[in-house]
Amino acid sequence: MQDDARGFEASVLDRFNGFLYRCKTDADYTMIHMTSGMTRVLGYPVDEVLGNRVRSYGSMIHPEDVATVDKAVSRGLEKKTNFEMHYRLQASDGRHVWVHETGGGIWSPAGDLLYLEGAVTDIHSLYESSQKQMASLSSIANKTTDVLELLRYLKLLSLNAGIEAARAGEAGASFAVLAQEMRKLASQSEELTKSIATAA
Repeated sequence: MQDDARGFEASVLDRFNGFLYRCKTDADYTMIHMTSGMTRVLGYPVDEVLGNRVRSYGSMIHPEDVATVDKAVSRGLEKKTNFEMHYRLQASDGRHVWVHETGGGIWSPAGDLLYLEGAVTDIHSLYESSQKQMASLSSIANKTTDVLELLRYLKLLSLNAGIEAARAGEAGASFAVLAQEMRKLASQSEELTKSIATAA
């Protein structure tokens, strides 16, 4: 039964798009244990990172995200709760991969902090997808603003056309009806565009 449990754990870890770790509580997050998923996600052999043999885990964190990671870890340890954060890790090919980490501290019976451990998940494809959606929504919002401006201009033109038609008397009667329909259409289109912008 124990062998089945180990087989199950190994099978799941082989499918996991990320890795588990245990590290020291130093500034480099010196790794003591890491699962093989680290190689799948970042391309580095595990033994190069363990004990900072070739590189430290801390050196792989994007410089702009170091403060975010340190702050999240410090808050979690202070409250003795799990910490969670998104940040970027540099892969062996130079890419920066967005990851999500959930972790926490391991404490001795006496209350001394011994290690950090947790799970790091590759969320890069999800992050890129969300960025594309945000860009698309931003584009829609910009286009909606342009359409609203055009519709307001159309309403103004139809209003002026109605005034000129009224001045023309019977000769402008048919044009006055057209101007009124233009205003009505512009107003309806403006409301529809506003509703689309709100939904987006």
